[in-house]
Amino acid sequence: MTTLVRRHLTLFFKDKASVFFSLFSVFIIIALYILFLSENMMASLPEFEGRVAFVFLWMFAGIIAVTTATATLGALGKYMEDKVAKKSEDLLMTKVTRQTLAYSYVFYVFVVGLILTALLLVFGYVYVGVKFADGLQLSLSLLAVVLLSTLMHTLFFYLITEKLLTMSAFSGLATIVGTLIGFMAGIYIPIGVLPVYLQKIITLFPTTQTAVLVKDVLMDDVLSSMQTMIPEAAYDELVFRLGIQLEWNGQVLASSFSWIYMLVLTLILCGIVWWRNRRI
Repeated sequence: MTTLVRRHLTLFFKDKASVFFSLFSVFIIIALYILFLSENMMASLPEFEGRVAFVFLWMFAGIIAVTTATATLGALGKYMEDKVAKKSEDLLMTKVTRQTLAYSYVFYVFVVGLILTALLLVFGYVYVGVKFADGLQLSLSLLAVVLLSTLMHTLFFYLITEKLLTMSAFSGLATIVGTLIGFMAGIYIPIGVLPVYLQKIITLFPTTQTAVLVKDVLMDDVLSSMQTMIPEAAYDELVFRLGIQLEWNGQVLASSFSWIYMLVLTLILCGIVWWRNRRI
């Protein structure tokens, strides 16, 4: 399997277009942030020290959550190319079993997701250290969120892609996900300003749970500082409106809910992938 995974990784990173489009949604978010999102957000926030850092970390947390999804989906493009071009059948001419080949693609996609997300994390940490002269702490909680979210999205998109038969179908899927994920993760439009029924739909979206957990880790210091500077009612309204905390029927969802949600969903997806690979 190691040889297969190395082969998949080599082909993916040699194709610069594949790498670029895996991060295309991230580039769009960064461009929108620079052009107007940051100004619009700051205009809607009360005055407090560290407001610029707050806006950047909020956006950066959303980017990390989105990357764990779009990077894995982009990596699956090579899986689709192999399937459509019948290269997978050529690989099966060796002593490789169908199960081993299937798991090699899953593991390769997981590794690509981790690599690209890690690169963005490094960039964000360096930027915060230079721009705000205040380094972020790399915590085990953040690493755990990235690992779990990358695995969850890998399994989720693998099961969907497995059903597709053509590259045009895959391109359509990638376009839809790339277009909607910024909205579903609450980056383009804050979750709290949407109608209640849309808030519930977005709350059930896996990437939203990732974004909440990443915000909880990255924004811990700036939120603690902000809480002492503005009234409690204004603080509570702000963290809900910006999707830093989620609510369901008026009840605040603790971070433990997001952890359990992602863990249970990942275990279910693992079970489905294992069951399907036994039958191929």
